[in-house]
Amino acid sequence: MATRGNRENQDHSASETLQLDGIRWRRGAEKEEYSRSTGLRLAPGTITLIMGPNGAGKSTLLEKIAGLRPPEGLQTIYGTEALWISGWTGRKRLNELALRRYGYACQSPEEGLFARSVREELDYSLKPYKVAEEKREELRDSAIRAVGWEPSGWLTRDPYQMSGGERRRSALASVFVTPSPWLLLDEPTAGLDGAGHETVARELANLRESGKGIVLVSHDSDWAMALADGVLLLSRDGSLRFCSRNELLEHPEWLEDTGMSIPEWLRVANLLCRSGVSSDKIWNPAAVAKAWPTAPIRSEGMLEKVEEEASRQSETVVRAEKKKSHRLKGFDPRSVWLSYVLISTGLLALADWVALGVGGLIVCLLLYAGRVSLKRWHSMILSFVIFSVLTSAIFAWGASGEGGAFEGGAFLATLLTFTRTLFILLLGLAIPLVMSPLSLRRALEQLLTFRGKLPKRAQQLTLIVALMMRFVPVLLELWERFVRIFLSRGKSISRNPIAIGRRLRDVSIPFLLALFRLGDEVTLALESRGVGLDARPTQGTRLRWKKRDYGFVLGALVLAVGLWGFTNR
Repeated sequence: MATRGNRENQDHSASETLQLDGIRWRRGAEKEEYSRSTGLRLAPGTITLIMGPNGAGKSTLLEKIAGLRPPEGLQTIYGTEALWISGWTGRKRLNELALRRYGYACQSPEEGLFARSVREELDYSLKPYKVAEEKREELRDSAIRAVGWEPSGWLTRDPYQMSGGERRRSALASVFVTPSPWLLLDEPTAGLDGAGHETVARELANLRESGKGIVLVSHDSDWAMALADGVLLLSRDGSLRFCSRNELLEHPEWLEDTGMSIPEWLRVANLLCRSGVSSDKIWNPAAVAKAWPTAPIRSEGMLEKVEEEASRQSETVVRAEKKKSHRLKGFDPRSVWLSYVLISTGLLALADWVALGVGGLIVCLLLYAGRVSLKRWHSMILSFVIFSVLTSAIFAWGASGEGGAFEGGAFLATLLTFTRTLFILLLGLAIPLVMSPLSLRRALEQLLTFRGKLPKRAQQLTLIVALMMRFVPVLLELWERFVRIFLSRGKSISRNPIAIGRRLRDVSIPFLLALFRLGDEVTLALESRGVGLDARPTQGTRLRWKKRDYGFVLGALVLAVGLWGFTNR
């Protein structure tokens, strides 16, 4: 790969090549694709831009390079350290040495801030590297200046009392501070003004000159391509084309091969290139202004291409929806909700561990029969279990009031309550799979409507239930996001109790803060739409019960009565 970094720094960091194996890629205009076993090597001291259409998986690819998602055949090697290695059980696990070879900034990295000062945020990013205090101070000052600030005025500032743009700069500083040979950046300029774009561009150029490698995802193609040494064009089928920015300047149609539209500025730059203007001048704005052509630029066929792209995306969505078809899809949403309420009532009645064991077995069988996968939820479920055990232990130590003696009975009684709640939550995971929040709201309104009107209490209930179901997948995505942020900054995969407690703290704090912000936004949105002022039910398709819906609810009633009877045996 060509590079504009100085030769001394390139030689010094030659062992820090980033190698990607197991991908389908080709170089430039070559028609023959390399085999999946052939590695793509990105050199240190270069900036590589990842481009592709929306939904092609640019952010997903970057997260795989960072080890934040399962590799799915992609093998990433930082220098001599493979990102995924075989553990003592034979299963693949992350390599902490490889994790420390990069700094990573996701989209909206400011949401991952949780410390009470910028200094503490920078120190948290530096902690995995065990840097001496003298070097730590140097790195902090350099990172603060990299985002256009002075250390004396900003290190003690509280990120929670900053504006959105200032929080973004604080988050970027916490990435720039890491002494890693590689930086992985996903939309680093989103939310920044023109001055912020210039500041980030200047820092990335400086980091490249120092020998650091950078992999960048950005929709600001004109800004990013002016910095990039190489470009990775990602297609929807997962294949990659690797080229230089000047090759892409000469062949803008390669963007169309991936499913993207050619931006107007690149069409103009291509015309300049074909008219004899050198590529060095084209990447210089002042030179471009002098060489600006007088001929008008037209985008012939652009509308037809946009329509074709929209049609392809629509077909993709339809196919995806068909794959998501669920066993409970054919049931009336009201019957599903009533069944959930009935079984949950039976679970709440369980008063001892034997009955709770029976209830847990029933929940597992229902989840299996309904094909409800808990794979995406495993991290949040584990955190809930840890929280339940720790909270129960704390209550047990304070229950006696006699010098902190541990009361086993109080521990088990508290844990029993948490376990019942967990079973109800697990069962509730099926509801978002089979109905949208709107269909659930309509179902409940039709169920509770009396004489054409919906009582105020019933309206409040339907709104609460609909919002809960709407935010279940949102909460899951938020939690997964903050788990990835912790892994990318904390660089720890340890499973000892102290490490698990630290992970729970560092994930939960930004997660709860994000929930508070989300709650404020929802409140404002509901107030602006006058929710609560209209007692008429939502108009929509009238739902009708079928025989299977009666059978479904009857089965749930039998289970609930059985659980109730078992606990009172």
